[in-house]
Amino acid sequence: MATTIPRFGITLAFIVASVTGLPARAADTGPIEPLLNDMVVAANAHDAQRFMAFYDHSPALTVTFDDMTIQGWQPLLDQQVQWWDNGKSTAVYTNVSAPRITVISDTVIASLQTLKVIPPGVVGKEARLTITSIWKKRPEGWRIVVAHESLTR
Repeated sequence: MATTIPRFGITLAFIVASVTGLPARAADTGPIEPLLNDMVVAANAHDAQRFMAFYDHSPALTVTFDDMTIQGWQPLLDQQVQWWDNGKSTAVYTNVSAPRITVISDTVIASLQTLKVIPPGVVGKEARLTITSIWKKRPEGWRIVVAHESLTR
């Protein structure tokens, strides 16, 4: 049986951590930053399976991209394959700065990152992708359970 995390509880914990300025504990953030870097590598390879390995394989997974919310691992994988044109996309993703990582508890971490995106077939028209992710420690490792991405041009 999949464990679901009440969205309200995670959202509230993230807001409290953000508002109170609770410092991220460096020792606990160690596993997340390398995972975020690996996600960028997978994104630049346009490898949806490899990219989606960082997400919780659950129907409770919730990801919102701008105003579109996708519920569940498989629907998100299907959409990612479509966005990357079955791996044929030429979009380029680059970290703008180091991600901001906030430890909420021993099993929940929030990350905020900004990527520069050069869309396929567009020269000189970069965009910014801001991503907020909630990571949950699972038996198989850290996985994203809730995320929001916003694209600005």
